[in-house]
Amino acid sequence: MNKPAADGKLEPYDRSPMDEARSLAHRSKAPPAECAGAIAVTRDGSRFPGVAIALSSAAGLSVCAERVAMSSARSATSSPIEEIALWIPKSAGDHPCGICLQIWLELAPKARFLLQRGEGEIQELDLKQLLPDAFTSYDPSSQAETSARAQE
Repeated sequence: MNKPAADGKLEPYDRSPMDEARSLAHRSKAPPAECAGAIAVTRDGSRFPGVAIALSSAAGLSVCAERVAMSSARSATSSPIEEIALWIPKSAGDHPCGICLQIWLELAPKARFLLQRGEGEIQELDLKQLLPDAFTSYDPSSQAETSARAQE
């Protein structure tokens, strides 16, 4: 989060969210090829860090840096997430994963998502392109319609 100034107001950051995300990657608990850092920036200017946690002894219990950052922002403030910056090593696999795409859809669908692989160019990702047939939140009013279609 932003550091308070002497007068109690939040000071703006000197570094870009991507620079900050890159600097966090060393805190990951993951193999070097999977170390990742992320920052979620909210409308009020607060920043929430996230790092990858890959547990070798418990498959399926790992979490991605961007998921940690978005969850931290949602837990700490009601201010909407406006930007997510994710830095990953060049050798890392596909990012963001399906779970993180779904969380992006649910927690910050209008947020700008920036991705940088190693020293490469920063890309802006398109959620609708990456998750064209997304699951949506459960709506009980649509249950009757869904049941009726299933019986046809």
